[in-house]
Formats: sequence, C-alpha cells, structure tokens
Amino acid sequence: MDKTALRDGLMQQLWRMIKMDLMVNIREFLEGESAALNYLNGCGEESVTPSQISENICVSRARMANILRSLRGKGYIEMEISAADRRKMDVRITPAGREYCREKYDFLVRYFDLYVDVLGEEDIKDLTRLIKKTADNEVFLKK
Repeated sequence: MDKTALRDGLMQQLWRMIKMDLMVNIREFLEGESAALNYLNGCGEESVTPSQISENICVSRARMANILRSLRGKGYIEMEISAADRRKMDVRITPAGREYCREKYDFLVRYFDLYVDVLGEEDIKDLTRLIKKTADNEVFLKK
C-alpha cells in the first residue's frame, strides 16, 4: 500500500469536491445566517437565547450578534428581552424566516436529487456508507 499516493489522491479529490457548487450550497446552508435560521426553525415556536444559537452553530458570540442583527433587519427573526431574565434576549423565527428556510431546504433537496440521479443508487449508497464511517470515526481522526 502506497499511503502517500492514497493520501494525496484523497486530498486532491476532496479539494475538487469542496469547490463544487454542491458544497458551496451546503456550506451556505450550514454556516452563518442560514445555519442560525435553520436552528431556530428546528426550535418550533420556542424562543432561544443568542448563546444557545451560537453554541449550536459554533460561532463566537460577537459573530452571533452580527448574524442576529442582519436577520432581524431582514425580518427573519424577532428579538425581545426575556420575561424570565431581563438580562437576556429571546430570539424567535418569524414566518418570513420559516419561508426562507423552506426555500433554501427545497433548493438543496432538488440539488441532491440531481446528485443521486448522476451517481446512481449503488454509488450513492457507497458514498453514504463512507461518509457515515468517517463521521462515526471522527474521534479517531482527531489524533
């Protein structure tokens, strides 16, 4: 086994994949404003604190403040002082924010449907299995 060639080949193909439109769209959905909205959308009608959102999407509190300011300006979220603790803010997604999330998600679903069509059932199952194996073994990859 030529580990160097295997590693270099993997790195080259992952680099190419990262530049694909598919990955750009996934990243957009999983980072920044879209990630915050997606998290809030998953909370249903429940309000959450900026700290909870920041911890969930792995961004600093300063970055979270900027994200929330932008989302509020777009009408995608509502923020109010917490009735339970006046030092905290409660954040909730608006119907416009839910609609934005739905449109983004629908776009990704259509994109992935095309991806499945291109690769086919067997290759998608193999790719899914390998991605799952990678995610399941992340702790070992951090060494």
